[in-house]
Amino acid sequence: MESYVKSINAMKQRETDNSSCSFWINAPIERLLDQLLFFVKPAVEYIFGMHIGFALGWLTGLCVGHCYVKYFEPVYLNDLSRLTYWREAPFLFARHGALTGLAIGVIAIALINRTLLNQRIISLCKKNITSPDEIAGLLGKSVGQIERKMNKLVKKGTISRE
Repeated sequence: MESYVKSINAMKQRETDNSSCSFWINAPIERLLDQLLFFVKPAVEYIFGMHIGFALGWLTGLCVGHCYVKYFEPVYLNDLSRLTYWREAPFLFARHGALTGLAIGVIAIALINRTLLNQRIISLCKKNITSPDEIAGLLGKSVGQIERKMNKLVKKGTISRE
């Protein structure tokens, strides 16, 4: 019976040794994945905004181009080169609309991110977490960025610096 208890204790010891060993192996991988997510998340957000802006800009430009061709078609054409322009005009409008939509999409994502960060800082300040170090740790942002945002919010009177 005593040898049985010793063997069980030895097995438990090996399990705890292996689990602590696996923790040290997994810890750098988790840190690497966190850093990867730190870079991938904003990239995916901006790529999504760019695609939505591109698609909406393309569709808007195409509709505007068709309306332009429909309502401002010339009464007579001097040569056949003008005919190809009127055939391709909606696609020119669509291309320029897509580029404009792309820029608007990036600007919209930046404004949304700024607004969400302000709201998160305000909600943390309402919970009496006012230290920029703590807020930066909770939100995963730099301390300097949080201090700048907090100073702007204090100037607006949205939060108090207490």
